[in-house]
Amino acid sequence: MREKRRLWEGVKTLLIVLLTCSAVYLASRVFFPRQGQSHFASAGSDAAATAPSATFSAQTIRPTAFAVTWDEGRYGVLYHQEDQESYTQVSALLAEALSAAGSPSQSSRAVWQKALDEPGFFCEYPGPTPLDSLARWLSGQQRPSLSGFQARRLCVTADGLYFQDPSDALWVCPLEADLTGALQGLFDLSSPNGARFAFEDAGYRHLRSDSLILPGTPSLPQLSAQDPVTPRSDGQPGEALVQLLQTLSFHPQTNPLYDITGGWAITDSGETLRIGLAGQITYRRSDDSQVRFEAQDPVDATRALAEKTVGALGGSARLTLLQVQAEGEATIVRYGYAYRGASILVHGEDWCAQFTVDNGAVTAFTLRPRRYTVLENSPVLLLPQEQAAAALPGGGQQSLELFYDDSGAAQPISPFWAVRTEEG
Repeated sequence: MREKRRLWEGVKTLLIVLLTCSAVYLASRVFFPRQGQSHFASAGSDAAATAPSATFSAQTIRPTAFAVTWDEGRYGVLYHQEDQESYTQVSALLAEALSAAGSPSQSSRAVWQKALDEPGFFCEYPGPTPLDSLARWLSGQQRPSLSGFQARRLCVTADGLYFQDPSDALWVCPLEADLTGALQGLFDLSSPNGARFAFEDAGYRHLRSDSLILPGTPSLPQLSAQDPVTPRSDGQPGEALVQLLQTLSFHPQTNPLYDITGGWAITDSGETLRIGLAGQITYRRSDDSQVRFEAQDPVDATRALAEKTVGALGGSARLTLLQVQAEGEATIVRYGYAYRGASILVHGEDWCAQFTVDNGAVTAFTLRPRRYTVLENSPVLLLPQEQAAAALPGGGQQSLELFYDDSGAAQPISPFWAVRTEEG
């Protein structure tokens, strides 16, 4: 997705109001991400229907922020920025590192910070990402040594892969291949832009020590949002809803929608899909004799479904993987929307798709599709990180992140700084 560079020419008074509102909102918003270890349901069941073919979008596993460090300086990209060329190079090198990673062993904060300061690169993701899945998606290779491990942040040097798991524990994997030469190619394409980590500056003592900091004033556009799937006033599905239903193996041509309390429903082969008045779509498996949505691998199967449903309808927003968590024998997988690296809250929640996978099948899901459009002439300047960080309360593992809050109201959605507090 290519975005035009935008210059904001506004009235000085409006800028003051925006900065003030951002600071007030910053102090009031605290997010606690869910935590959990990866868990994969057992494979092996006869399937009457299968998940959509796994042709994945690279944007779903794109980091929200990344940095490249070398002897002459550091280049960083934060939530409000876009640099496809650098991301492509980092992604290719991460594929090499993951395919060469040995078994993880626990590490320390001092080793982690030393790695961040060495020649290499750093990536931050919107949620803990299963490393064996990431290795398979990027390199096409299975990496059993990484099975069961998830990372929200990772760092690659010439001889090591370092990462932080959902409990904030730190790990290191030795690399079976030396990446010095490959990293040099990345360094040659980069120019220092003043990026640094919080632990390198005493002025950011209230931030996580590995928070990436960039000078300057962030700017992001406003977004408009709409519900793309609510049936028409005559109760008939529009084109977007028809395509989504067909993707989910429900066919309104032969099984018409019918009214229910709070929305509509469609029944196919004894199973029912419900569509709420606000466009929320819910499914719960009711026929144990057949599998409508096979999930030999919960993350692969749900990623395919999410990308072909809420992801395909997202407009200017991209899909992100937020969470893979065990709940008893089941696996819960959540996905969210983001514009560039700024997460979009949908009706107060950070996710737009939630799947339950059990015994090789998707047994339930909730989809909240939204379509986002960039408002071309409405860039918003936010507080520089230095000023936003000054408003942080003390204590805890705190990150400053950019968000949009889509409440469903028919008005432009503006970006804002918010605080994410991580337990650890």
